[in-house]
Amino acid sequence: MIEDDDKDRRRFERLERRDVIQVKEFVYPERGIYQEARIIDISGGGLQIETRGHFPEKAVLKIEMNFTGWQQYTHGFLKHFGTASSRPLVVLAEVVRCKTVVPGRKYVVAATFSGIDENQQNALIRFIRKEIITKA
Repeated sequence: MIEDDDKDRRRFERLERRDVIQVKEFVYPERGIYQEARIIDISGGGLQIETRGHFPEKAVLKIEMNFTGWQQYTHGFLKHFGTASSRPLVVLAEVVRCKTVVPGRKYVVAATFSGIDENQQNALIRFIRKEIITKA
């Protein structure tokens, strides 16, 4: 059983990153403010981030990531021009675990994507694959 869990968790290739992103707990109607976080690693199915705030397991997060390059793997003519070439990737993700590193100051949050556009997810997967190949 544990082997199956590991296989599911590693279904996507992971890319180490250190990008600064914006994250907040998602509630409806939407409210609250974003806090800055930093990506530790990202895959087509989720990410691991470092935050200053604690998020409970199963909480839904709204995440805005604006790292350069993923947009070129999206479909469409305008992906290289204007705001389309720099638009952030906005996703919803469910917290799988939140590990305390420094109480009240530093947490490592693992989350799986629960709301991501399929075309954007495919673009992200292609971007990650290309980055991994380039670094090898």
